[in-house]
Amino acid sequence: SLLLTPLQSNGNEEGKNVKSQFFIKQFKQFTFRKWEAELGGDICMTDTIKLNNRHYLFFVNADAMGKSIQGAGGALIFGTSVKAALIRTKLGKSPTIQPEIWLKNLYHDLDELFTTFDGTMLISAVMGLIDEERGTVYFLNSEHPWPVLYRDGKASFINAENHLMKIGTPEKEFNRVQVLLFEL
Repeated sequence: SLLLTPLQSNGNEEGKNVKSQFFIKQFKQFTFRKWEAELGGDICMTDTIKLNNRHYLFFVNADAMGKSIQGAGGALIFGTSVKAALIRTKLGKSPTIQPEIWLKNLYHDLDELFTTFDGTMLISAVMGLIDEERGTVYFLNSEHPWPVLYRDGKASFINAENHLMKIGTPEKEFNRVQVLLFEL
């Protein structure tokens, strides 16, 4: 729980054009001495990155397979891997890459990492980038519940038809990654 908490960071709570908030309630709550904590596989992260001289809000909502300890282990590996990719990007390791390619590369890196667990650790996730000036959302879904758009007093799912298999699914057929687009 102590290791996972710093990874669940909202790096865009007070963004210029886009603000982000999230609420996480893990399945397992426990008390240890004087501390009360939660443990599970749910993880949310946001951060800002720059690609091609444009500012993007990165977001992810993910769930690692398993209850409590197993899920927390998967969320810890997932969160650390995503955080490392964000740090590499901030250090200028991919400044001229398009947002769709950056997302595809992140998905493939995570999928390759979790495939090494031979199906014992799978991750469902919705992750993407929001162009902070244009409002264009680039995202992908790997068997996670679909994002909901709340606009003009009406809620609707965003593109609930196309999705990828869970991150780390072994022996899957060619899993063509398609980044979906949506205008806010």
